[in-house]
Amino acid sequence: MRIIYWNTSCLQPELEAVSKEVFQLARHFRKSFLFGISPHYLFCASLKQKYIGFHPVFDPLLRGLIPLVERSGDINHVYGEPTPWTFYKALIRKPTVLTIASEKGSPRMDFLEHCRKIWVQTDTFLRTLLTLGVDKKKVEVLYPAVDLRAFHPFDRAPRAIGVPRLLFASAPRTAEEMEGRGVYLLLKAAKESPDIRYRLLYRTWKRGYTSLAATAQWIETAQLHNVTLTNGLVSDMARVYNEHHFTVIPYTRPDGGKECPTSLVEGLACGVPGLISSVSPFAYFVAEHKCGVVFEPTPSSLVMAVETGMRQYAELSTNAIKAAQHFFSEENMLRKVSRVYQEIIP
Repeated sequence: MRIIYWNTSCLQPELEAVSKEVFQLARHFRKSFLFGISPHYLFCASLKQKYIGFHPVFDPLLRGLIPLVERSGDINHVYGEPTPWTFYKALIRKPTVLTIASEKGSPRMDFLEHCRKIWVQTDTFLRTLLTLGVDKKKVEVLYPAVDLRAFHPFDRAPRAIGVPRLLFASAPRTAEEMEGRGVYLLLKAAKESPDIRYRLLYRTWKRGYTSLAATAQWIETAQLHNVTLTNGLVSDMARVYNEHHFTVIPYTRPDGGKECPTSLVEGLACGVPGLISSVSPFAYFVAEHKCGVVFEPTPSSLVMAVETGMRQYAELSTNAIKAAQHFFSEENMLRKVSRVYQEIIP
């Protein structure tokens, strides 16, 4: 069984969540191949990791190349937006599976009807597709998965005491993204709460990286001595999560970032509750499973959420672990995906 994964991510699994999810699947289904189209690179390829990526500027070439690549596989698995650029009209020959990992953009009903299976990552978007008339038998929620052997709680005894430590690990690529991602909200909260420690974990994007300087300037100007900004790859993220009380998703708009944030999911697996703004599409999950605290997208509300979370820490942490084991197991996800592939393979 050969799966062709078609995606619009940046093909940097060490930096970007959607890329990480696609590569996770490709590693498991070893005969697979990744084909990407994204403005974040001009051209990239790897024989070892079996991927190739093109900038959209190569559109004339891609229109002829995509059908040739499609013929080499048994199943198309498109991973990205509801209507992924050019794939939605070019992939017509093989059974197609769609994972909507980013809810940005308007769905195309003709493409959705062509797909044999559709996975979404929030209940909210599931309801959106059902309202549009998508067959409820072929669409369901499938959350991003983590390796629970790697992401797990360490020594939990001292976690609920001491100075609260918040981790923001959803770094924006550009300065324009900072407001919606909640960076300014987070920094304003830090100014209001000098007794809380904030860590902003940025990573070195290869192209168009403009948020780091703007964030550093804001921290310096406001003299935020309780904020640590780091820039670079981290080899052991499980340890980083275990060094903090909470992961924080402070979006100020529903489209502020990935709808089901990887950092929140990985944190839950480590027993780290989430603090998430009410406008974030994944806030419903945190509230329903009581694995964190939902706050209004204001600095004062975030500070109050920290205080609430510390008072309820033992319960929230226990619920975080339970939620991760039930909903985010990599083993369970791969089993479900494999079963669907087997059902639709020609």
